[in-house]
Amino acid sequence: MIVKPKTQVEWQACMQFLNQHAFVQPTADMEFAGWVVQNQLEMVVGFNAYLGETCQMHVAMAPGFEFTPKEMLKHCFDHVFNQRKRSLILGIVNSRNEKAMRYDEHLGFKELWRLPKMHEDGGDIVVLGLYKKDCRFLNFPVKVAA
Repeated sequence: MIVKPKTQVEWQACMQFLNQHAFVQPTADMEFAGWVVQNQLEMVVGFNAYLGETCQMHVAMAPGFEFTPKEMLKHCFDHVFNQRKRSLILGIVNSRNEKAMRYDEHLGFKELWRLPKMHEDGGDIVVLGLYKKDCRFLNFPVKVAA
């Protein structure tokens, strides 16, 4: 089930999850969608860095959770492209994180820029992008928990 934080405590829980599992730092403009299974947070998607027609997306999953429900994909892309009226989602990935690179490319993200050996561990910083016109997860009804 998709959940969106309604209180400061819920916001903090999502931020802590995103930081713990994807090393994302909190920002004042951060928004979240969480996926809950049997009252357990299994996945958090964060959105921030809203600038012009863009924003950044961050994805974190609990250990062993390697499945992104279609409802979650529909909700996240609808949120950015239709609700927040953005044209491009950016994702920043370490080139050495092959699992994240495959995941993002599977979703339709394409490499826009690469900064060789600029990641803290010597990997490349890869900036990926997904344009609204290329997103295959739009225009479907989405259910969000009340």
